[in-house]
Amino acid sequence: MNGIAVGVFGTDQEAKSSFESSVAKKSEAAGIAVYTRTEGGNRYSLLDTDDFPARIQGYARLASFVDHALFMYPKSGKLAAPDGELAVLLGAFGVPGTLELFDGASDPRSAVAALKGTSAAAFRVEERSSGSAAIDLAYARPRPDFPEGKTLVYIDRAFSVKGVGTVALGFVLSGSVSIHDQLRPIPGPEGLRADVKGIQVSDVDFDSAGRGIRVGLSLRGVEPRDLERSHWLDDGSLKLTDALKLEYSQSPFYRQDVAPRDLHLQLPGEMVPARVEKAEGGLAAKLPWEVPAWDGMKGAVVDLNGGSLRIAGGFTTKF
Repeated sequence: MNGIAVGVFGTDQEAKSSFESSVAKKSEAAGIAVYTRTEGGNRYSLLDTDDFPARIQGYARLASFVDHALFMYPKSGKLAAPDGELAVLLGAFGVPGTLELFDGASDPRSAVAALKGTSAAAFRVEERSSGSAAIDLAYARPRPDFPEGKTLVYIDRAFSVKGVGTVALGFVLSGSVSIHDQLRPIPGPEGLRADVKGIQVSDVDFDSAGRGIRVGLSLRGVEPRDLERSHWLDDGSLKLTDALKLEYSQSPFYRQDVAPRDLHLQLPGEMVPARVEKAEGGLAAKLPWEVPAWDGMKGAVVDLNGGSLRIAGGFTTKF
């Protein structure tokens, strides 16, 4: 079973919640809000966060792995700085998307013009009524920038359940995970492996789950404390490194130099601190621990002290 992850990006929390509740069923609310919808035999997960604009970390995490973005244009019809920051964030990762206009408050041409200079200006436009349950997600497609056939799971929570043991919640970013798989925690102690003894999707047991699916994994051989520093699980096939070479494209709206500086990189799923330096053909980043990486992996350079624009630009890795 594979799925499609759809991020809901916007600044009006009440409007987002109303929209999400009308088109999908809420299945989880801790950390990442998860709404699920099955349409045409496909499973869609609509993902949201409530920590923006005070924090960029939640939306940066979603932008790093969602397949499609729904950009909620303000009902006021006017963009504010946080709306612009979201548009820059989506452009850094090259996420395709849909521009959602509600109740005729914004003219499509005016909305597109206001987003000029960002990738959101090229998004498909959908005009809709608040509370409408109708939505077409058939145009959302899996992202092509993850390693095909290699299992990678981003984990955002790990805890102990009485009678079950260690449980990790996360998203299958690539490949698939099956019962009895031996997965490597990253970062983690050398040689440590977690045996998958159970898989749940929305509280239903499955033998396997593919990319784009939110999973709960029951694990043998590890304790929650073993996963405190681990952000990913893989099948052992991915390259691990603490040094990345980056082909970098700076946002035209970010005016500062990024090297040499101590900044953050938003990698698929997790944001990590990095020392960024200039290098031949782009940038070089030194990380405090090893991360999974592959040629063409997408990410963003993040300046958490950047004021109204914390996204400096996007990059792809090269080896």
